Amino acid sequence: MARAADPVIVVGGGLAGMAAAARLAKAGHPVDLVERHSSLGGRWRATDVAGLGLVDGAPAVLGFPAPWRDLFRKSGRPLEVELARSGHALVPAAPVRYVFADGSVLALPTERGQQYAVLTEAYGPAVAARWRDLLDGLDEVWQTLRPLGLEAELVDRRQLNRDVRTRLRARRSLAALAAGLDEPHLTALVRSVAHRHGSTPEQTPAWVAVDLAVSRTFGHWQVQAPADRPADTGRSSVLTEVLAARLATRRVQVHLDAAVDAVLVEGGRAVGVRTAAGELRADAVIVTTDPWQLDALLPARTAPRLRRDLRRLHPAGAPAVTHGREDQPCSGVLETVELSADGVPVVSYRRPLGDATLVSRHDYGHASPDPAAGVAWHGFRDWRRRPPVVPDLAGLYAASASAAAGSGPSQVVLSGALASYACHDRLAAS
Repeated sequence: MARAADPVIVVGGGLAGMAAAARLAKAGHPVDLVERHSSLGGRWRATDVAGLGLVDGAPAVLGFPAPWRDLFRKSGRPLEVELARSGHALVPAAPVRYVFADGSVLALPTERGQQYAVLTEAYGPAVAARWRDLLDGLDEVWQTLRPLGLEAELVDRRQLNRDVRTRLRARRSLAALAAGLDEPHLTALVRSVAHRHGSTPEQTPAWVAVDLAVSRTFGHWQVQAPADRPADTGRSSVLTEVLAARLATRRVQVHLDAAVDAVLVEGGRAVGVRTAAGELRADAVIVTTDPWQLDALLPARTAPRLRRDLRRLHPAGAPAVTHGREDQPCSGVLETVELSADGVPVVSYRRPLGDATLVSRHDYGHASPDPAAGVAWHGFRDWRRRPPVVPDLAGLYAASASAAAGSGPSQVVLSGALASYACHDRLAAS
């Protein structure tokens, strides 16, 4: 493929931006990535805290690893090979430990048969069967969702026809779905999914509970560190560091401490960006900041549909995250979810810190709106209003936690993939 005169510029060095840049560079495009901070990773970058070492705002336990594996495989060496080069590995995590408002504790494995056995012992076969049947139905929802923003772009309302809306239970809220379980603990657990999306169960569509089925299918995973770096166990930011190395291998030009002031538009097309250092011309621009920042970067009277839909959306709530130390050592990573009676979670991740334990708490009871956390649900229609991969401005592409794929880390990686595919197809055809 002939080398383009100007690079593709990727704005933002978070998961979506890094994923898009790596794929485009592997496809042979020159890529410049522009990041306003001094390091890559976005919300997933590690922070060095005195007395605690490197801590993450990212979860220590991951679900749905397939998009990560696909990203590394299609941009060079497989993820497992890259991690092994530094002695790391991605391994199954321990079952999540749920602590309910009445003090009851449930360690819930992800495997289907084990879930049924544990729930039968805790609540009886009837409740266990209702849970199994709920997740079996959500498996069908997952298959319906895959071509609607995850593996292909959600571009047209015709994709959300009556049959699709029926399978997605479009008229039903997650709160109603949870109440159907008729068991207070499991009702609270299902309601917690909405809070972890920065929304409320009453305003979140029922199909968002598909997260529970995805966990059962793909399991939970953690980074396992080498013996000489035990504090890396459970540090998910290791993945972004390995991905940053992949960008260097692919010769992506990374510009740190370079805030973008504007997207340059000429003749109805995005042609570059402006930073404090000057203008950078581009064959295409992929913006992976939140959509409200994208709105501020665009000239007036451009992308009217994007801006019209954005006025109807609101930022999702992000949990208050704190880090602390416990004197007792731990041998591995443990995720504990404390649930209030109505399902508001406090998620704690415990991971080794030498002879002590590092505890990172994500408190959704003290969540506050954060554009970087994605879009808050206010009903099913909000899904179609989320920023498309290809907005109504030629040469511009978008990917972020606000995309139709969703706000989870794996979904954000997928949004970056879709933006790279759309951009590549347009450049290859020109």
